[in-house]
Amino acid sequence: MAQEEITLVLPDSAGPKYRTFGVFDTTFVRSARSGDGAARETRKDFADPAAAVIALRREVGKAMRAGFVRLGGAEDPVVLEFMPPGKTSSRAMDLHPDGRTVLIAYDGAIRLVDVATGVRRTVHAVPAAERLTGIDTALFDATGSAVVYTVGGSTRRLNLGTLHEEPLADYRQFENALFNPHTVQPAWDAARRRLVVFDADDRVRVLDAAGAPVCEVSTRSPTTECRGAALSPSGRLLAVWRVSRGLVYGHRDASADPTNEVEVWDVEAGRPVARVPLEWEIGDLGFDPNETLLLVNRGRVHGPFAISIDTGEPAWHLADPHHPNGWATCYAWAYSPDGRRIAVGGHRTSALRVYDADLRERDAVALPGHDEQRVRRLAFSADGTLLATGGDFGRVFVRRV
Repeated sequence: MAQEEITLVLPDSAGPKYRTFGVFDTTFVRSARSGDGAARETRKDFADPAAAVIALRREVGKAMRAGFVRLGGAEDPVVLEFMPPGKTSSRAMDLHPDGRTVLIAYDGAIRLVDVATGVRRTVHAVPAAERLTGIDTALFDATGSAVVYTVGGSTRRLNLGTLHEEPLADYRQFENALFNPHTVQPAWDAARRRLVVFDADDRVRVLDAAGAPVCEVSTRSPTTECRGAALSPSGRLLAVWRVSRGLVYGHRDASADPTNEVEVWDVEAGRPVARVPLEWEIGDLGFDPNETLLLVNRGRVHGPFAISIDTGEPAWHLADPHHPNGWATCYAWAYSPDGRRIAVGGHRTSALRVYDADLRERDAVALPGHDEQRVRRLAFSADGTLLATGGDFGRVFVRRV
């Protein structure tokens, strides 16, 4: 009986090709077949079962980077698993609101992957001159008929029906803005009705679904810079993270009281309503479903950590499941559309956990996969039944949750 067995399919060929990898005690078995043809099998013995499992994982990764995918059965929590070629991150990834298509950008092109079959197709490629910077963000709109993506400091919308492209924002780092295009990224509110973007002259702008401006915040300052922004679930509030220029964590500048705070703005009124001081560098800035708390990563790798918008006081944080007095490892997090669950992307044995949003660590479900990478991106389908995740080395999962 196999200790572990994985079957992959190459869906893009004229006739499907299959690869099956299995471990039987200390023996690694690899078989290949095309369509209904006979399987060709090879075996290799190892000194111990662990070495055979390592060989299995290595060969599965090689096959996936060559285009093979894993399709889950009716009882399998994993619906689809695939990888882009090369050691490509899958941070520029999103799940269509209806859960039927994964959007992923790599090698300077935007691709759509069918969740049911694993078939992928390229819908757009950026000019060769821009490929060195890469595509940092790729997001569906509310209908899934258009994609918002970034190349360097440029944010664009691509109509998937007509392939017409229009600019939404554009800046050049150190020339007309201080924004870092690898850290400040556009983001939607929960319903994808409003979009926050970063524009020339250090402007953080909120656009409606049609691209019309709703709110604009200038972050230009001789002493501070903006390192991130996010919309609340309803799109009513905007959070803008400001720090002192040149502030490097672990190497404080000469200032006795460097700025490190999140400004919260009322989008409709166009005015700040709160300032929340911070003690450390943060990541994945956002809000809780009730829009009374800010959620951040502490030091970019721990959390999430919730802070009251009204008082600036800590509200809660997630504990490390293996060390209750420590903080959970967190590189990304996302609430389900109904706000009842929060998915947290970590690393290795705690790579992906889904918590009850109210009970938190008292009701966490650990999901397998991503063992060899940090989870950097999470996206729920609109009905909350599917969760897509991506990480450092490109492996993408679509799971039932």
